[in-house]
Amino acid sequence: MNFNILGREFLFEMKDNRNRDTRNNVKNTIRKNKGKFIYRFLLLSIIFFIFGAFVEAIRLKPNYTVGSIAESDIIAYKNVTYSVDLLDDNIQDKIFRNTTPEYDKIPEVNKETRIAINEFFRDLRETKFYNDDDIKKFIQSRKYNLTVEDVKKILIRVEDPSYLVNISDIVSEIYDEGIIRTEDFPRIIREKEIRADNLDLKFLKNFIKPNLKLNEQETEKKIADNIASLKDREVNIYKGDTIVKKGDIIDNDAYLKLEKLGMVRGGAKIIKITGLVITFIILIALLYTILKRNCKELMESNVFYPMLITIIFLDVLYIIFLKNNYFTYILPFAMLPLIGTILGGRLFSFVLTFTNILVLSREESWLLVMIAVTLVAIYKADNLTSRSDIIKISLFLGIFQAVVSVSYGLVNQLNLVLLMTIIIFSVFGGLITGVISLGVLPYFENTFDILTNMRLLELSDFSHTLLKQLLVKAPGTFHHSIMVGALAESGAEAINANATFARIASYYHDIGKMKRPEFFVENQKGGENPHNKTKPSLSALILTSHTKDGYIMGKQNKLPKEILDVILEHHGTTLVQFFYYKALENGEKVVESNFRYSGPKPKTKESGIILMADTVEAAVRTLEDKSREGIENFIRYLIRTKIDDNQLSDSALTLGEIEKVIQAFVNTLQGVYHERIKYPKLDERRKKN
Repeated sequence: MNFNILGREFLFEMKDNRNRDTRNNVKNTIRKNKGKFIYRFLLLSIIFFIFGAFVEAIRLKPNYTVGSIAESDIIAYKNVTYSVDLLDDNIQDKIFRNTTPEYDKIPEVNKETRIAINEFFRDLRETKFYNDDDIKKFIQSRKYNLTVEDVKKILIRVEDPSYLVNISDIVSEIYDEGIIRTEDFPRIIREKEIRADNLDLKFLKNFIKPNLKLNEQETEKKIADNIASLKDREVNIYKGDTIVKKGDIIDNDAYLKLEKLGMVRGGAKIIKITGLVITFIILIALLYTILKRNCKELMESNVFYPMLITIIFLDVLYIIFLKNNYFTYILPFAMLPLIGTILGGRLFSFVLTFTNILVLSREESWLLVMIAVTLVAIYKADNLTSRSDIIKISLFLGIFQAVVSVSYGLVNQLNLVLLMTIIIFSVFGGLITGVISLGVLPYFENTFDILTNMRLLELSDFSHTLLKQLLVKAPGTFHHSIMVGALAESGAEAINANATFARIASYYHDIGKMKRPEFFVENQKGGENPHNKTKPSLSALILTSHTKDGYIMGKQNKLPKEILDVILEHHGTTLVQFFYYKALENGEKVVESNFRYSGPKPKTKESGIILMADTVEAAVRTLEDKSREGIENFIRYLIRTKIDDNQLSDSALTLGEIEKVIQAFVNTLQGVYHERIKYPKLDERRKKN
């Protein structure tokens, strides 16, 4: 075998090994990605389990017993309502003894008393008294509890008609109040503040009788109701109530309240733990299903670790402030949905945030408030374009959290001091959320190489170092890149790809041309073409190297990986046909691979669109027929050659999508190269005139 044969065999073996290596790499990548999701999900589950178990252990840490002394204030962390039976023999006896009996009035007593009084006054006026013995006989015959002097004074008072009216009013007031025993008469006079002197009271005692009789049936019913109220008495514990103060002894009543709050270890501990474990397993199974079906790419992407770090940070803060439930309102929990939405996506952010607060919370009010804040945070952060807007959104979230918390607090009848505390904590929590999120987002973006819309829009600023240098060193390439960006954006919009990324990545796709700008026709300005003095193979090497040069420049200036990939992929492995055929014409010894770009081929739809836009924009300039039909036919020819050369085979673009991209290109270029009115020169117009 001569050298050429050996060389051919050598090249064949290298190609075969490379294909085998490629297949092995693909298999390894698939296996690695498959294991990556499982590994990250297990890591996430372990984090949730650790913090959930820690929170539960803190809540059940003290082993309260009846008679023990509280080491600190024990505060109710939720609302609880339960029924309790307080009845025993002693309390039942007290109820029988102390229950006020029910009485019915005897209406005829009032009438009989008035008649008796009137008869006394009538007899007093009609009887003639000659001496004290006559008065004494009058008193004894009627058995009045009066003295001779009392009767003499009454005889004088009877002469005044108002006295009789006053006595009648006193009788009415006494019977309206009701008399159970005659002995109650002086008490009623005293309590009702009835205007009567001692003689009147002494006189009326002879006529006043009890006008109330016991209603045994109603009394028994009242006793039964009092007993029933103690049998199933409803007890309400409100969030924030102090169950036991520090240093106080835990009695039976306090212990029962702690049991109802689930803050006591007891025989049901195993049952409780079993229930919590089953609930956690169900939650993790649901989480796995949702993430596997809808968020697998994000779980396997660099977004996962910033989310995990944020979860750990927030959960540690939650555990630190757990002993005071109201301090949890100042914690920046809106960070998780905010950062998750900006870095990843809405569903991924909501699923992880909801799972996290569900694992941590055993309190209904805080859980509902956090769910509401999470939904609003995701909605607000979805189309965020400026970093300064993060503070505005966070302040809004703080106010929104305060409103929701207060409304829920009013429903649960929290006192004014607690409501004001929640309002202040919520607003400050919103500000803290904004400050921390604004600080950590750039760190997450740079450390984990995550491309966000905000970072993209910052790169679109023409004052960026690379774009300013491109404008100065290679102005033709700069304007070419702007046009490619316009084409790529319209093409991406047509197929619902990331149009913003396509446009901004196009701005940077040719930055490698700054190394040797004069070798690219758009920068030659009609001057001498340096390729005329260069061998075709060297010219091809200079042209094809601009992708690698651009990659190096982009990496030095910390461009995102996605844009660096576009810089490498925007020519794929296209053949530099002009210099390839020129080399053949010159009789050079040609190896086709030396005249091809090193690639790789575009791996995303956006990268494929940029490849087509770059080809179309550069070629359409040379087209003489710039009518719509001429532009469309030429674009179809250019893209067909790329398809035939398999340059779009890895980009996931379908033929239907390519057709939409073509139409978008045609519409954009027709706007650029539209027909213009030809204005005749002034000298020609004068000659005609």
